Amino acid sequence: MDNVIATNNHVDLVVNTFERTYRNVLCPGFFNSIEESNCYKFTNRVVLINNVDDIQDAKHRAQLLLNNGEIDAYYFVHEHLDTALSQTRLTRNDLRPFSYFLDWAIVAVTLPGSQWLVHWDAEVELKTPINWIDTTISMMESDRRILIANPNWNRDGIHSEAREYKGEFALGYGMSDQVFLVRRAELAKPIYNYFCPASLRYPLSHVMGIFEKRLDAYMRRTGRLRATYLPATYIHPDNEGQAYQDLSLTIKEQIKHLSIRILLRNLKMLNLKAPCLSVNM
Repeated sequence: MDNVIATNNHVDLVVNTFERTYRNVLCPGFFNSIEESNCYKFTNRVVLINNVDDIQDAKHRAQLLLNNGEIDAYYFVHEHLDTALSQTRLTRNDLRPFSYFLDWAIVAVTLPGSQWLVHWDAEVELKTPINWIDTTISMMESDRRILIANPNWNRDGIHSEAREYKGEFALGYGMSDQVFLVRRAELAKPIYNYFCPASLRYPLSHVMGIFEKRLDAYMRRTGRLRATYLPATYIHPDNEGQAYQDLSLTIKEQIKHLSIRILLRNLKMLNLKAPCLSVNM
């Protein structure tokens, strides 16, 4: 771990894991590899465990990592969900019908920990090792419009969604739950009940308000921005979104889905500039 550096910034690493991924995440060396790729020594390395079939197996694996000093804490989402709902002023009804698109995120940001938090999807990798975190924190401290930040996701949409550029950063709206850096306290507040037509572009908008949709709506309504650090690029498996596609829809949901697609198509054609109506940025 020669390329891992310690800094004065206190940043926690949080990885959410579930049935499909927990055996890989709760494996010796997994968290060390994340620190190496980010060239960063995190203050706390935390595992969130959600929707696993064998809770005892997951607990056993996590405890071994804790005993060996590879992680600093592990939590089961269901044990902390009521506190997270109360703090963010959401209800159990807001989690229906697919709680796992929201519950882990509000638990992650409301748990105790360092000022800064990096969420890292279990299947994300950086193409090249790089310390993007310190540079990004400096940017966020100098420009308080920025709520959330992430590395470059290496798709054409980055530049089409950018409202402005600042040094090596593209600034705009939107967010992805795959990788993000945030001040924990900023997301541990009741900010998840805003509505914005442009945020309907997120998957499952015809069914529920997932984490990304809710946070994007808050950002657009309040003028908060995302910073994408262009020199750092991450990759994610091509099967992303399969979980959305596999969900069967009722007739009512199909009609709502079609209505949203028509609305978004019309908004795109109009090319409006107002944040809540622009689906092109």
